[in-house]
This record gives sequence, structure tokens and C-alpha cells, in this order.
Amino acid sequence: MLGHDYTRRHNEVVRCLHLLLLNRYKFKSSKRIRSHSVQEILDNEYAEIRVDTRIKTDVKIRNNRPDIFILDKKKNKITLIEVGITSQDSLQIVETEKLRKYDLLANELGLIYRCSVEIIPYVMTWDGIV
Repeated sequence: MLGHDYTRRHNEVVRCLHLLLLNRYKFKSSKRIRSHSVQEILDNEYAEIRVDTRIKTDVKIRNNRPDIFILDKKKNKITLIEVGITSQDSLQIVETEKLRKYDLLANELGLIYRCSVEIIPYVMTWDGIV
């Protein structure tokens, strides 16, 4: 798959997830995916949602820019979502890679925020198989 096709599909998945999260955490947002535009940082009384932004930590961490970062203020929980588009043959490999890639960041965030951290690799094939 060409690089720009991967990036376009990846960004569309991030945009869909972003809209779902905005509705879940009671942010004002468009109801239609076509008119939805992703904002880097959003914050309200329920959650802080960051998209493709560096997460600052006390220790220097190489992989510190997950696709989506959610700080659920009511549950005191952080969720890191990492989207991957790949071939059917590499599905399991990419999922494991995404989990491992952000493991250090997740551990560090758990210590800083004193909360639980979950990493969700959202990996699908280029033709839509999850």
C-alpha cells in the first residue's frame, strides 16, 4: 500500500474514533462524520482528549506521541489508542508492536497521574478487517 493511502486511511480512522469519544465524554461536536474536524487538545469536566500530540513525562521517552490520549477525569484512568492499518498477514504482529511501543509511556503516565493506564491498539487491514 502506498504511504499516502496508509496515512489517509489511518487519519480517517482516528477522525471516526475522535468523534465517538467526543460524544462519549459530552463534548459539543458535529453529529456527522463528514463535517467533523479533529482538534489536537480538548478538555472539559469529564475528560481531556489529545490527538497526535507529544505527552510530557519526567523521563525522556522516545515513543511519546500516541494517536489518541484520553484522561478520564471521573474514572481516574488514561487510555492510549494507537491506530494501525496493515495487511491480513501482519495483523497480529502490528497489534503486538503497538502494545509494546507505548508500554514505557503507559507505565510512566501511571506513576505521574497515579491512575490506571490502558493501551488499545486499534489495528485493521487496508480492506477493513479488524
